[in-house]
Amino acid sequence: MLRIPARTLATLALIGGALLGFAAQAEAQTRPNIVVMGEDADEDSVPRGNRIFQRVIAELSETMNLRGYNVYDETAVAMGITQANRVRRRDAELIEVARAVQNPPLDVVAVFQVYASASKSGYSDIVRPEVRIPGRLLNVRTGQSLGAFEVAGLQLPPLPQGCDRECLLERVGAEAKSIAADVATALTAKLDGVIAPRRGADAGAPANALPNALPGTESPPAAAGESCGGLPTAYVVRLSGFSPQEVQAAEEYMAAFRCYEHHRPVRSSGATAEYWYETRSESARLGRNLRLMLEHMSAPGQVQFSGNTFVVSRVATR
Repeated sequence: MLRIPARTLATLALIGGALLGFAAQAEAQTRPNIVVMGEDADEDSVPRGNRIFQRVIAELSETMNLRGYNVYDETAVAMGITQANRVRRRDAELIEVARAVQNPPLDVVAVFQVYASASKSGYSDIVRPEVRIPGRLLNVRTGQSLGAFEVAGLQLPPLPQGCDRECLLERVGAEAKSIAADVATALTAKLDGVIAPRRGADAGAPANALPNALPGTESPPAAAGESCGGLPTAYVVRLSGFSPQEVQAAEEYMAAFRCYEHHRPVRSSGATAEYWYETRSESARLGRNLRLMLEHMSAPGQVQFSGNTFVVSRVATR
């Protein structure tokens, strides 16, 4: 059975909380980066470029921005890799574009649709506009659904007599803008719940997280006032060139990192092991922890990161 020295366990507090000296800065970075995108593949939905669509996306972005989130304009961040102003796009294309953007790295995509029409009463010549806006949040890296909300069925004021196309677009656009604010408020409330800090034992690895540790030793508890807030994110961690004993030790180290949620082996061979690793730590902290892990294991190696994949390679020496 593999044993980890007690002096190594004592360093786990440093590994799990490598950024504690910058707590205020880390807290400011827990808010995910968001891009708001419209899905208009349905021919009955309002297409991208329509003034109603533009008012909705502007209101969604502004409301989320005022709630403290980092909201980026899709055209501005993706114009170098995809054709701008494409219409009738499906959600698969939207997700692929969001994943392809590297600077800045996007964490959440807010996808919405706009359905607008006007119907005449069956008893009079009164015409009422109808607007429906469904919205949902997706984790860009994992595709996980983070929440959805829809505003529909509101009794909107009737259109004035003789309302032409210009009048219709302005009246419906004004109503859609108001509804979009309600959708954005609900979505940000859902996102607030997802990234809410977890305190106490939940903020790091639970006690006795290292099953092969020496008797009487435990993983370091979370310090008072510390918390793990942020978007739960999944990474692929691939270990290459390690012995089976080193792989086991590395797996126990990763389970002791602060803000660790869960991990699952994906595949394993003689010298390679791959894990689906879920955490509330941002990629910078996880990369720092993996490098510290190599140092404390006295294993020369390198850590590469791209997309949502960390490759930890052991460098063989004579």
